[in-house]
Amino acid sequence: MAWKYSLADLAAAIGIDPPETGAEFSSVSTDSRTLRPGDVFFALTGEHFDGNAFVEPAFEKGACAAVTTRQHPEEGPCLIVDDPLGALQRFARWHREQFTLPLLAITGSCGKTTAKDLIAGLLETKYKTIKTQGNLNNDIGVPLSLMGIDKSTERGVIEMGANHSGEIAALCQLARPTESAITMIAPAHLEGFGSIENVAAAKAEITQGLGPDGVFYVNTDDPRCVRIGEAFEGECVRFGSAGDVRLERRETLPSGETLLEITHVGPLALPMPCPAHAANVLLAAAVGLRHGVEEFEAPLRKVLESAARFRAFRVGPWEVLDDTYNANPASMRAALDALAERPNDGWRVAALGDMLELGEASHDLHRELGREAAARGVSHLFVRGAFAGDVAAGALEAGGAHAETIDAHEDIAAAIQALDARGGTVLVKGSRGMRMEEVIAALRRAYE
Repeated sequence: MAWKYSLADLAAAIGIDPPETGAEFSSVSTDSRTLRPGDVFFALTGEHFDGNAFVEPAFEKGACAAVTTRQHPEEGPCLIVDDPLGALQRFARWHREQFTLPLLAITGSCGKTTAKDLIAGLLETKYKTIKTQGNLNNDIGVPLSLMGIDKSTERGVIEMGANHSGEIAALCQLARPTESAITMIAPAHLEGFGSIENVAAAKAEITQGLGPDGVFYVNTDDPRCVRIGEAFEGECVRFGSAGDVRLERRETLPSGETLLEITHVGPLALPMPCPAHAANVLLAAAVGLRHGVEEFEAPLRKVLESAARFRAFRVGPWEVLDDTYNANPASMRAALDALAERPNDGWRVAALGDMLELGEASHDLHRELGREAAARGVSHLFVRGAFAGDVAAGALEAGGAHAETIDAHEDIAAAIQALDARGGTVLVKGSRGMRMEEVIAALRRAYE
């Protein structure tokens, strides 16, 4: 069993009187649907849901106790708190403090999930490593990830996201990182942050959780990251064109894979359709080198081949670049770069949805997106969303050959299919709320 605590331990950790029962548990759950017998159920309550409604199903599935805002005497032992989420966070912090292990916290405007997986993939070749599962990088996901630590854990990699100032600092108070990294800083979540300067200040919070022996990995190709590194008083490991770990050469191989030659690592042949991922590989290499990792290509290849982000595959006569998970100006630019660099004798098509949460800068940033698409040789641009007109206008201003606003996913797919006599490469991307994966689903149906 990974770890085992009593309900009295839990009560002490969250600051309440112990229950009468002396039951023990070795895992927690916030979802009654996936709860396992013996779990403690935290009945999280939010604006649109009340976890108390799921206490009965949790006990029916075998929960040994529930952390709730009110008693459920007919169900089982309940630990009563004002805020179950706060209790979960206090318990996770207490749990983390039971273990001394190197733990890296990672954030960034783009690439943090990919970088997290690459770093963990390298560390796993030498150490028992826990990492954030998927992108559970918020005030719920981070404490749940920390609960994965046990006495056999040798390394940890925890992803941290934020859309308001103070969130990363609070997550660092839970995770107690010994190392931290910022992939890059770009306009994202501007509705919450207000400005790129505020984004940088929020990302810099990830260094505040480090002690005097902490380590910060500095992206030397991002001036804002460099400034954060200059202000950090601990050890800095630099990666990028002016770093200790540098990309000496990058080229596309006949196989379509990418060759990266990295200082202190050597040449790596990797399946990497998005050139921007080279920076994430560099960061992972920097972490791996510092931790004595000796095997690089195979674990990096394994992660990249299984990545859910930026996948390349064939649909009819089209190579589809699927980057539909999310979008902001920096990730859009990286995706358009990838589209421009793909070997291709046909059309270069981009089907793009809005970039959300950009606040007052939305119109200008979408217009700039259109200009960047035109500058990268996009032959046909199909856009949907409230700011689609800005994107199309920007593309046409910059000399784009064809830019069209189309609202329905199915109609975008039909417009792409209408070009299929020549085929080519099509990039599909947008913020999560734009559901651009439905364009790909419609395209698949059209060719089936």
